Amino acid sequence: MKWTIGESHTGRKLNDERGSAAYSFVGFMIVVVVIIAAIFVIPDLGRKTPDSALASARAAMAKQDWEKAVSLFDQAIKAQPGNIDAYIGRSAAYLNTGKLADALADADNAVKLDPDSAPAYGQKAIVEKVLGQDEAAIGTFTKALELDGNYAWAYAQRAHILSKLGDQEKALVDVNKALEASPNFADGFRVRAWVLTRMGKCKEASEDFSKVAQLKPNDAWSIQDRAWFLMTCPDEKLRDGTKALELARKAHEMTEGQDAVVQETLAEAYFQAGDAAKAAELQEKAIALKSKSCPQGSCADEMKIRLKKYTLAARNEERKSYEILPLDSTYRP
Repeated sequence: MKWTIGESHTGRKLNDERGSAAYSFVGFMIVVVVIIAAIFVIPDLGRKTPDSALASARAAMAKQDWEKAVSLFDQAIKAQPGNIDAYIGRSAAYLNTGKLADALADADNAVKLDPDSAPAYGQKAIVEKVLGQDEAAIGTFTKALELDGNYAWAYAQRAHILSKLGDQEKALVDVNKALEASPNFADGFRVRAWVLTRMGKCKEASEDFSKVAQLKPNDAWSIQDRAWFLMTCPDEKLRDGTKALELARKAHEMTEGQDAVVQETLAEAYFQAGDAAKAAELQEKAIALKSKSCPQGSCADEMKIRLKKYTLAARNEERKSYEILPLDSTYRP
């Protein structure tokens, strides 16, 4: 054994004993930490944290799995009852399942939790819009824009309502503000294209639809939008039924026939191509799909009116009660 200078056997023994005691104490503390972890940490390893539940819910929303999103937002709200993002998200999920009362209730809760949240007011406004409460929605979107003057989506939504109500000038002002706030806002160009179409400015509208195609080349809704425009634009020089049918078919294929608006666009394309029977068949499917997203199918009323047009056009005209021969039995030809 090698000894260091000045170290005695007794001193070495004392140091060894002190070291052993120190190691024993450290070991004891490690055991305590492990036990605490086992009691308080390990049981939670399989549970989702509020943040992870929110992330999963948003992923479900991106996949349009609305029911799963609702369930995940439920988890986040139970874990954090004051989480405004979870209420806004669940409201959006409810909206897509047609549960409008629940969607409005969640949006109201979000506004109460944070009266200074522009997205909370924006969510409430979009539910009001879907409910057909246009004036209320305009007021609520206005409140959202007072809180956030660069809220492009809210400007575009308010523009959409104003355009539907026939005030194209105000709608154009709003959608221009949306595009100023967000220059690459594809849906902003979509809204402006329709506003310009209703103003009879089809050439300018066509340019906006081209911008949408550049920004969102694989978006089924944008593709069917352009198809509808090519069938309905007031300027007959810009109409193209053949191209419209091609685009409508593409959008229909992309959505696997599960989108009501796309389905209706394809129906109109077939109608204008001269196949009223096919148009009626597709329109009935569109109505069935649309009716799932609103109480008593009220949001499909306009679609039902269009179905009558297709059905009447597809009807085989036959006069069964028409008298071909004279009614006088004494008649001799």
